[in-house]
Amino acid sequence: MPETPNSTSDTSHRLGVLRHRNFALFWFSLVFSHSGTWMQLTVVGWLVFDMTNSPAWLGVVGASRAAPMIVLPFFGGVIADRMDRRLLLWITQSGQALLGLTLALLVATDLVLVWHIIVVMFLGAIIEAVDQPTRQAIVPLLVPRIDLRKAIALHAVVFSGGALVGPAVAGLLAPAVGLATVLFINVASFVPVFIALPLLHLPRFEPRQHEPVLTSVKDGLHFAFTRELIVVVILVSAVGSLFGRSYQLLAPVFAREVLLTDITGLGWLASAPGLGAVLGAFAIASARWLPANGRLTGFSVAGYLLALVGFAISNNFGLSVLLLVLVGLLNTVFSAAVRTMLQLEAPEQYYGRVMSLNTITFIGLAPLGSLIIGAIAELAGIQLATLIGATVVAIVFSFAWLTQPALRNAS
Repeated sequence: MPETPNSTSDTSHRLGVLRHRNFALFWFSLVFSHSGTWMQLTVVGWLVFDMTNSPAWLGVVGASRAAPMIVLPFFGGVIADRMDRRLLLWITQSGQALLGLTLALLVATDLVLVWHIIVVMFLGAIIEAVDQPTRQAIVPLLVPRIDLRKAIALHAVVFSGGALVGPAVAGLLAPAVGLATVLFINVASFVPVFIALPLLHLPRFEPRQHEPVLTSVKDGLHFAFTRELIVVVILVSAVGSLFGRSYQLLAPVFAREVLLTDITGLGWLASAPGLGAVLGAFAIASARWLPANGRLTGFSVAGYLLALVGFAISNNFGLSVLLLVLVGLLNTVFSAAVRTMLQLEAPEQYYGRVMSLNTITFIGLAPLGSLIIGAIAELAGIQLATLIGATVVAIVFSFAWLTQPALRNAS
């Protein structure tokens, strides 16, 4: 029998959310796919920094993903609310695989230039603007409502958790088999998603009459921005992404200029937040009790900033890796709390549009943040630039926490 959000579940069972067949199929296939994506991101970061020796150019490449991921996800959310979400995922995942193949061929034939990488990243972001809200909107259909926070926690980790395996494997394989082979492995990593999608038991998609797209966008924005909690959560998430999450995209600078390591060391640095993300997600998924979501955001942001400051001033490779594990863990806790608050605040017909705002803040603004922090790093160095960013996040979040009871008291 297909699982529905109204079915019963053994919530006392450790990691019970993965006992739901639909969610397990979906989750494991995405972990494979995003591990490959992180292999590609690791290769791209190293390649761009090797070609340009410039933190600012790394920021530009990262920012090439920003415009589509800021402007388009809300339209992607509208599409996710009015089309068969399984079909949408077929389309988006196929598009990402084709772009990955194009990049692999360019590197294999030694024709790749920085502008090629920028174009591939830009087009990939356009596809991701539809893919992200669609994946987030499908999660409530895969588990009972009582398990939603656990499912969101594990789903939140599929991208950052892919960093647990992808960068380390890329760093180990690249010196042995070359950058192009690593990129071809990324293309193959999409296969599990194509296997899993037809196996999901989902409610039958029923086409409904919809208002025009722009009307739907306006309605969704009106709903979101008349809900105090949604506005505050989106604001603090946006500032966090702009000023506090550039450590991943700018990791090649830390690797070469601060920690004096090679692409293998970069792989371990990029994998460390992924390990933390996995630990954080499974901690939430297995916990018998957690603080209310509002308080959980406060605890996680405070710990996250302390770990990020420690990483920024560290010149020891081992300590830096450990601190990034902690950064990844606390970022995942924060992300799960935010997504849960948003989805519990929105009725089903608004899931795609509301979660598209989450996509904009967590994924769209982070590349733009890398451009900001990268530009500062060009002038003041990557360590000071990271400290400046952490300070901005601390000031804004503290103000929101002290002045907005909707955030502090969110359930």
